[in-house]
Amino acid sequence: MSTKMRALLSLIGQVILITCFATIGELISKSFDLALPGNIVGLLLLYLALKAKIVQVKHVERGGRLLLLIMPLFFVPALSGIMDYTAFLRQYGLQVVLIVIMSSLLTLVGSTYIVDRLAHRKDGVTPRD
Repeated sequence: MSTKMRALLSLIGQVILITCFATIGELISKSFDLALPGNIVGLLLLYLALKAKIVQVKHVERGGRLLLLIMPLFFVPALSGIMDYTAFLRQYGLQVVLIVIMSSLLTLVGSTYIVDRLAHRKDGVTPRD
């Protein structure tokens, strides 16, 4: 078998492995009627499997990179669905955009603050108040 074919099969296998974790997470979420979405449960399971060294990073790294690369394609249906709400967007579009920008900035600032505090705590340095 050629090297390119092996690489392709490896990539497909990695995507299948990631998909299996997502599917198992979905089954767990539905079976136990969790408020947490199944794909998040699947990601948590994959994280635990990686931490426990049940799954090695090399077994999912290329597949994960591929999925991240094509992720924008998953948003196309959501964006096309917005076209059903043109009247709403004409009336409230600017307000929605401003709210999205403000909430994104607040999230960015809050995350930066928390990461900074945790980094200082890890280094044993207490930030000046």
